[in-house]
Amino acid sequence: MLDRRQTLALLAALFGAGGVDAALAADAPTTAPIIAPIIAKVRLQGRRVVIDVLLDGKGPYTFIIDTGAVISGMRPDLPGQLGLRKLRDVRLNQGKVFPLYAVDDVVFGGAVRQSGVSLAGLTDVKLDGDGLLAAGMLTSFDSELDFEAGLWRVWPGGLADRSGFTRLESDLRESNTVAGSPRIVAAVELDGQPLRPLLDTGAPNALYMENRLGRQLGLWNDETPYAPIRPRGIAGPTKNLSRIVRAKRLKVGSEVYESPLVVVHAPQELTSGSLMGLPILQTLNLSFDRGDNALWVKRNGLPVAATTYARSGLWVDLEGSEVRVTEVGAGSPAAKAGVQPGDMVRGARSVREAVAMTSGPAGREVTLPLTRKGQPTEVRFTLSDYL
Repeated sequence: MLDRRQTLALLAALFGAGGVDAALAADAPTTAPIIAPIIAKVRLQGRRVVIDVLLDGKGPYTFIIDTGAVISGMRPDLPGQLGLRKLRDVRLNQGKVFPLYAVDDVVFGGAVRQSGVSLAGLTDVKLDGDGLLAAGMLTSFDSELDFEAGLWRVWPGGLADRSGFTRLESDLRESNTVAGSPRIVAAVELDGQPLRPLLDTGAPNALYMENRLGRQLGLWNDETPYAPIRPRGIAGPTKNLSRIVRAKRLKVGSEVYESPLVVVHAPQELTSGSLMGLPILQTLNLSFDRGDNALWVKRNGLPVAATTYARSGLWVDLEGSEVRVTEVGAGSPAAKAGVQPGDMVRGARSVREAVAMTSGPAGREVTLPLTRKGQPTEVRFTLSDYL
């Protein structure tokens, strides 16, 4: 169990300053090594890695470990349910403002108890859980996320032995948000080209990149097969459709991943750089060296989580009372069958119904009734894993 001063230092990074004693946090001991790590339980749940958290003795609540986030928070109804006191508002880099609340007592992972911490109320955010813990949980101390064992190990006095791990060229990307956590950026190679993606355990796809990088790597053009997708971040879904494409090879340290799927953002999206998500990260134990701000990785026994996409190659949206084909992925079964953007899906009263008509396992035969320029037509195609 962490002592009070060590816990204050850790929670200052996890939950942001303002709810902890900054002087005590700065005075946390760093010279006396602790041989045994402090161990908290985590688990993979769907496309998230989560940890159980108690708030003022209530719960447990499921919090997502999101190393791409700069601030920790909870779903917006919890402050009212728990009677929490509002401290102030916090503005994130995207300009979105969240209220910050004081929590008297927090216990997470069954290992750390802390009084007087602060959590943001995450309004208009799709959490897939009750809250999230930001990047500081990995970067504030020598620590390790062991996805295979389902453990988060913390060495407040430092960890000297990382046998079996490979050090990546990495650094911390500082946040412009007040009380925000710095995040990890590491060097990898994609199709022989160097990248420095942000490591984001909260991202459900393997790799993301801005449009400029996608074009440079030959992943965004008229010929490359793709599936349309609308990625979703903390501020909600993107306005423009992105593309899922197949790259040749990803190299992370000494580990090689063949044929990874990559999300390339639309040129209209104001994204920068690249990001590596949980499907790849869960195959690696992540050990952070706080003294050198360096990340060490070791391959575990978990497989790369599969990235799903529409086997039809279609993306549809509701237009009035009708369902309209918004985009047709190059090389897809729907494209080969002649489906065109602007076609209306006859018989579908909602996007859900249209998706049900055009989805399923590879090999399923689809007969799709359409209206094109006011005239009824019909196409047939077979769903396939075409990427």
